[in-house]
Amino acid sequence: MDTKEVVDVNRWNYERLGQVRLLRGVYAAAPGAADSRQGTRQIWLARVRAALELYAGREPVLYGATALQAMSVALPHSAEDWEVIHLQQESTGSRPDRTGVVVHTGRCGRSEWRRFDNLPVLHPVDHWLQMTGLTEHQMVEIGDGFLRRQQPLLTVSGINRRLDELAGAPGVKAVRRAMSLVRPDTESIYETKTRLALIRGGLPAPEVNLAVWCESVGFTYHVDMGYADAKVAVEYDGAVHVGSRQQMEIDADRRRNLQDSGWIVITVTAMQLRRPADVIRSVENALILRMPRMRGRR
Repeated sequence: MDTKEVVDVNRWNYERLGQVRLLRGVYAAAPGAADSRQGTRQIWLARVRAALELYAGREPVLYGATALQAMSVALPHSAEDWEVIHLQQESTGSRPDRTGVVVHTGRCGRSEWRRFDNLPVLHPVDHWLQMTGLTEHQMVEIGDGFLRRQQPLLTVSGINRRLDELAGAPGVKAVRRAMSLVRPDTESIYETKTRLALIRGGLPAPEVNLAVWCESVGFTYHVDMGYADAKVAVEYDGAVHVGSRQQMEIDADRRRNLQDSGWIVITVTAMQLRRPADVIRSVENALILRMPRMRGRR
């Protein structure tokens, strides 16, 4: 009868044995290619589950950035935390230390909202309030993430209803201020960054997901954002379809049809957002060209 030697997995041999280190002293089989985006996320989720297991019996829930990342809400880069797992438990009881895990205390209220990948989270707004130390525009980026065009987590009314329920709680006033700039139907955090860059530059807030009827082709396009009266569209190009000849042709037809209908289309990339003054100048010049009454405003 064949027997296989049982080898203890430790920090010196885990990689050779095809394992990944989830937490100190906790290892597991690699759930995917570590250098792929999906594989990296699967490893992170396994680390979150391992952290929850450490506090089994205390009914922990995910907290702050950890909760929002589990919900696939895109966060401002400075707010992301893929190294430390943040949990919350009731204020009673001990909090055993573990490298890579931070446990926040406070009343969870057991108001578990939903489970993502079988992970316990509270209402997204509760976790939004936990994101302290961010600017108002960074808070807007998170709020937009709840209201995406595809598979939104919440509605505007749902957010406001939860804020009413949490009236007086720390962070509610800051989130209410951010809500004045939050818009539904964005496609990505970079669309939000583009819109906020224009606002920071002193330009009017563009309308999001603006419908544009192109009579020449009898078709309605939706541009990322724009100014209907001036016929100026601003679109973020994330280069998702780079290398796709078919998509290049579709995009070229779309741009030509918009331009044939009298629209100025300004494309913005992530690199250009690093120097937003150039983007702001281009949009401002287009608005001045189309709306002479804006001349001299700045």
